[in-house]
Amino acid sequence: MKILTYILVALLFFTTSCEKWLGILPENEQVTDEYWSNKEEVEAVLGAAYVSLQKSVNSMIVWGEARGNMLSLGGFVATGLGDFKTLRLLPSNSLTKWAEFYQMINYANMVIRYAPGVVEKDPSFNTAIMQSFLSEAYFLRALSYFYLVRNFGEVPLLLDPYMNDSQRYEKEKSTKEELYAQIIFDLNTALENSKDTWPTVWETKGRSTTNAIHAMLADVYLWTEDYDNAIISCNAVLESGKVGLIEGVVNTQNNWFTIFSPGNSNEGIFEVQFDFTKNQTNNFLTIFGTSHNWVISNYGVTLFQENLEDVRGAGASYSASDFKLWKFIGAEGNTGVARPQSDQNWILYRVADIYLMKAEALIMKGEDSYPAALELITAVRSRAQISRPISAGSNELEMLDLLMDERAREFVGEGKRWYDILRVAMRNNYEYKEYLIEEVLAGMTGGSAPVIRSILLNENAHYLPIHQDEILFNTLLTQNPYYAPLN
Repeated sequence: MKILTYILVALLFFTTSCEKWLGILPENEQVTDEYWSNKEEVEAVLGAAYVSLQKSVNSMIVWGEARGNMLSLGGFVATGLGDFKTLRLLPSNSLTKWAEFYQMINYANMVIRYAPGVVEKDPSFNTAIMQSFLSEAYFLRALSYFYLVRNFGEVPLLLDPYMNDSQRYEKEKSTKEELYAQIIFDLNTALENSKDTWPTVWETKGRSTTNAIHAMLADVYLWTEDYDNAIISCNAVLESGKVGLIEGVVNTQNNWFTIFSPGNSNEGIFEVQFDFTKNQTNNFLTIFGTSHNWVISNYGVTLFQENLEDVRGAGASYSASDFKLWKFIGAEGNTGVARPQSDQNWILYRVADIYLMKAEALIMKGEDSYPAALELITAVRSRAQISRPISAGSNELEMLDLLMDERAREFVGEGKRWYDILRVAMRNNYEYKEYLIEEVLAGMTGGSAPVIRSILLNENAHYLPIHQDEILFNTLLTQNPYYAPLN
């Protein structure tokens, strides 16, 4: 894991000048005790963590969507994508590499370890600023481990920084229970000194805030089946007065589309920021546009066609002519106006997610809570201009299926689908494994259904293989069980 790859870029992420930074120390000395002397140096390392977050977006897309049912392979299939879609993964697949997440963890660990000592060295770096930076570091560390635990199950839990690029680490895996406990600890620690807002809109949407922390806590609590706390965190966001569900149509225009272009809407809670004017771009125009690794699946189109008035459908989430993901390449909804630069934000949490996460928690609370859950689902549907009413299901799985269909429409291509159906399947010790299998198969084409079914019956196959390079680098690391014979 390269330690200082993005620190120079990161300083620009937060400030307009890096003259002081450029003349400090040779690279591998910039992470010694001598380096940590002022606020700007702490801020630069924290900024490097956010740059690592930007670099992780492609993994977020592939890991969260490729095994789901809302996207299909498009005109160009990048190396390794086909194996993701057919679940025939090998430890050599480069798309399973976790480097950016551990890089983000390492930067966060640096800030947590060294920032407190800078308070005595720099009068401008007071305790309040330091604690605010620590809050961000805990949030980013938790976010990284949340992605890792959902995709790999057990991974090494590193809480101390590795300060030299050539430093070798040997660390065994931690259990899922240990990882989730650390994630919850980090998020609650981050809450203690979190900010409600930052001076600018992009910072409020793109840096850790109280609402962003609560949004992730709600998500984590759904995975750990702590539904009471999930509801508490959802309510904290909904009652904050800082964000809200925006209108779907304003003056006949598709206002829902403004969530993605220009982005940073009142609905946004946490968005990975990209800005062409600052040379911060993504590859959305390539993977969703010119090369279009991904298009909406036939299953996804069918879901939208159930409600033709849905403003999230053709011309918004996807293009009706070629089925490309228009929400990531268009400048406007229901038009042919393309976004000229690859700088749309990647949205991790927004208010619609809070509505539907709370609905999920209520469903899991039991039949008495079904009406309240249905009200939240209906609010999201009504915002999308859907007039057709829905009725509560007669049991838990029917209610979850109703909810998951709505999440599929609302968040198509946003890196959530695989996690949604996996989370439902794992409930009550995999009570709903068959639901996962049927949902994945619904997005498949061709004659591979028997093979896919046999793979998904093995719960160990629901995790990714640890890349072979990591196994070689860390001799205490063991391959995930399903892939061990292939290592």
